[in-house]
Amino acid sequence: MIGKSALIVLGLVCIVFLSVCRNTGQKSAETLFLNHTDSVQYTGIQSCQSCHADKYETFIQTGMGQSFDSASVRRSAADFANVKPVYDAYLNLYYLPLIRDGVFWLKEYRLSGNDTVFARTEKIDYIVGSGHHTNSHMTAENGYLFQAPITFYTQKGRWDLPPGFENGNNTRFNRKIGLECMSCHNATPKLSPGSENQYLSLPHGIDCERCHGPGEIHIREKQKGIVVDVNKETDYTIVNPRKLSWQRQIDICQRCHLQGNAVLKPGKTFTDFRPGMVLSETFDQFSPEYEDGEDFVMAAHAERFQKSKCFIASVKGDLKTGNARVGFTCISCHNPHVSVRQTNTLQFNKTCNACHAEPIDKQCSEKPAILKEKAYNCVACHMPASGTSDIPHVTVHDHYIRKPGLTVQSRPSKLKGLRCITSPNPDIQTETEAYLSYYEKFESNPLYMQKANEKSKQLDAGNQSHVQTLIHLHYINKDYKRIIDLAGNSKAAFDAWTSYRIAKAYEQQSDYANASVFFIKALEEQKQNLDFLLQYAIMQIKSGDWKKAEASLNRFNTLYSKTADVWAYLGLVKMNEQNYSQAKQHFTKALTLDPDQITALRNMKLIYKMTGDTKMEAVIDAAIKRIPAAAKSSWQTSIP
Repeated sequence: MIGKSALIVLGLVCIVFLSVCRNTGQKSAETLFLNHTDSVQYTGIQSCQSCHADKYETFIQTGMGQSFDSASVRRSAADFANVKPVYDAYLNLYYLPLIRDGVFWLKEYRLSGNDTVFARTEKIDYIVGSGHHTNSHMTAENGYLFQAPITFYTQKGRWDLPPGFENGNNTRFNRKIGLECMSCHNATPKLSPGSENQYLSLPHGIDCERCHGPGEIHIREKQKGIVVDVNKETDYTIVNPRKLSWQRQIDICQRCHLQGNAVLKPGKTFTDFRPGMVLSETFDQFSPEYEDGEDFVMAAHAERFQKSKCFIASVKGDLKTGNARVGFTCISCHNPHVSVRQTNTLQFNKTCNACHAEPIDKQCSEKPAILKEKAYNCVACHMPASGTSDIPHVTVHDHYIRKPGLTVQSRPSKLKGLRCITSPNPDIQTETEAYLSYYEKFESNPLYMQKANEKSKQLDAGNQSHVQTLIHLHYINKDYKRIIDLAGNSKAAFDAWTSYRIAKAYEQQSDYANASVFFIKALEEQKQNLDFLLQYAIMQIKSGDWKKAEASLNRFNTLYSKTADVWAYLGLVKMNEQNYSQAKQHFTKALTLDPDQITALRNMKLIYKMTGDTKMEAVIDAAIKRIPAAAKSSWQTSIP
C-alpha cells in the first residue's frame, strides 16, 4: 500500500511533468527533479553523513572537499620553515607569511635601504584551494572577504604573488571575493543581498549538494521512511548525475571546471544553477579565441575534454542538434567521491581499456622501453601535464586526450575575439556583455571594445534589458551624455550597477542633484556595496555636502574599516572643518593601510607646512618621491 506522503510526492512529480509537457512540449525527466525549485533548502554535508558515511569519509579527502577552510597550520599545505619574503618590484613591497601562536599572518612592508619605512600585518582568515596545486589566502572583516596578496604553489614548494597580481597588477588587500569566485571554490555561500563580497555564511569546502542539488526534500522523505529502489527507478527528490543526460552531467562539472568570463543571464545569480539544469540558462562562459594557436589554461578541463577523439567517437547521434547519446563523460574516469590522489593508474587505464580492449603493450605503437618507463600509464602520454598560461608555478594534465605530438600547445598572440563555450549561438546582449566585462575584468585590449561597439548596434534601445547593456558600453566609452539621454528616455527601473553608472555620468557633468538620486537608487538595492558608498561620499565632497559625506564615510567604516581612501577622505572632511588634529589622525590611519595614498600624503604635507614643521614636511616629501609608478597609476583623482 502506498503511504500518504508517497502519494503527495507522486502527485508533485505528476503536476511538474504535466506542466512541462503542456508548456514546452516533450522534455527529459531531468526537468522533474523536485529540488530544482529555489525554495528547496541546502542542508550541508553533515546531513548526508549519517546515511552515506562511506562516501562522506572519502569525499572530505578530495580536492573538492578540501577546497575552502579556516586558516590554520594544520589546514595549510605551505612551507613555513624556509620562508623567504616575496618581493613585488612594481610596488616595491615585500610579503612575509608568519605563524604566531598558531595564527597565520601576512606582513607587507617596504624598505628604504635597510630601514623599514612602511609595515602592515593582516590576519589570514581563510585558505582557498586543496593544496593539490595551490593554497591562496583571504582576509575577512564583518563578513567582507578579500584576497590576500600571497599564494603558496605546492608543486614548486614556493611562495609568490597570486595569479593576476603579477606585473604591476597587485591590488594588495583590496581584491574583492565575489560570488562568481566563491561559488566555485566552496559549497553554497550565502551572500548578503546588498553586497558584492559580504557573506552571511561560508561553508568549509565544496560539498555533496554541489553535484546532487539541495537535500531538504530528500532528507525529509527518507526520515518519513519513503525509500525509492534506485536500481529500478529514479528518486526525484535528489539528483543522481549518472541518471542525467551527458549534457547535464558535463554541465555540473563545467559549472566550475571551465575557464573564462561568465556572463549571467538577466535576473540570474551564480547560485541559481542546480544540478540537472541547463547551465547556459543561468550564464554563458566566454574565453579568448586566437588565429595562431590556443591558450592552455588551468581550469579548461570540460572544454578540452570535449575536443578529444575519445569523447567524439563515443557519440551516438548528432551533437549539433542535441539528439545524441554519449558514452564517455567526466565521471567515466573520475569518481567524485574519491580523491584523484587515491585513483591509481590501473583505474584510469581500465577506462581506456573499456574501448581499447587489447593489452596496452600490444595496441600501443610506442616503443616498449618508453611504455615501461611510463609504467604503462595511458594518461602520462595521452593527457600530458604542462604549465598553464594563467597560473604560474603549476602543471596540470591536459584533458584534451590525443596522440603524443598532436596539437602541441603554443602561446598565441593574434587575438580574434571571444568564443562562447557553453552555447553555440549566444544572444546578442550576452555577447556584448561578454566583451564589456572581459575588457573591464581581465584585459583592456582595444579589440574587445571594438567588438562590443559592433555588437551593440544590434541592441534595441526600446528593450529595458538592452538599455542597461548600452549604458554599460557608454560608461566604459566615457560617453556620459549618451548615458543621461538613455536614462531620461527610460521609465523602467534599473538594476543597481546601471543606477550607479548613471549616477557617475551625472557626476561627470557636475549635475550632483541627479547623481545623488541615482546613487540612492543603487544603494537602495545594494546597501552594503562598498564601492557605491565610497563613490557616493566622494560625490558629496565634490558638491560641498561635507556633513552627508562624513555620514557616508562613517557608515562605510562600520561595515569595513580597512580602506585607506575612506580614511583619507574623512581627513579631508576634518580639514574642511579646520580640525587639523583629527584630520592628521585620519590621514595617518590611511597611510598605515596604504603608504602611497596620495590624498593623505599631500594633505599631511599641507598640515606640516601650516604648522611650520619643516622636518616632517621633508619626511612626507621623501615618502611621495618613493611612490612607485605602478602605485601612481592606480590613484583616484584627489580632491583639493
